[in-house]
Amino acid sequence: MQGPAGKISFGSAGPGTIQHFAIEKFKLQAGVDALHVPYKGSGPLLTDLIGGQILYTFETMTAATPHVKNGRVVALAQTRVKRSKAYPGVPTMHEQGFPEFETMNWYGISGPAKLPAELARRINQDVNAVLAMPDVQEKFESFGVEDGGGTIERYAEFTRAELAKWAKVAKDAKVSIDG
Repeated sequence: MQGPAGKISFGSAGPGTIQHFAIEKFKLQAGVDALHVPYKGSGPLLTDLIGGQILYTFETMTAATPHVKNGRVVALAQTRVKRSKAYPGVPTMHEQGFPEFETMNWYGISGPAKLPAELARRINQDVNAVLAMPDVQEKFESFGVEDGGGTIERYAEFTRAELAKWAKVAKDAKVSIDG
C-alpha cells in the first residue's frame, strides 16, 4: 500500500484514463502526493484494491458497484456534484470540502466530421428514445448511471468543456501517459 519513501499508492485503470486524471485532480486540490500504480484495466485494478495492494482508486460506478454491494470495497465519495440515486448515502467530493471537484466517466456517440446533419439528428433521436425506455433507465440507475441523452449541441459543448478541464489537469499535474 505504500510506495517509495512511504508514499500512499493509488491505482488507475491505466495511464491517461479517467481514473488516472481523477486522482491527479484530487492530488492537486488536496495538496497530497501519492504513487500512481497503473493497471491494464479495471479488473486487475479492483482485484488489487480488494487484496490491499493499493490503498485507493477513483473507479467508475459501473465497475465498482458489484464490489461495493458485496462489501469487498467501500465507497468513500462520489465525484459528481450531486449524489447518485444508486448511492444516496455516499457523500460527494463537493460535500467533503472539494467544491471544484467533479469528474465522471461518460460515453458519447460520435461520427465523422462530414456526417450529414439530418443523419446525426436521426441517430440522436433514436439514442434518446432508447435511453428514455423505463427498463434501460432502471438498469442504468442501479449502477449509478444518470443524465444520459440530450442534444447534439449539448454533447459538443460538454466535450469541449471536458477537454479544457482535463488539459489543464494534465498540464498542472504534469501527467504523463507513460505511467
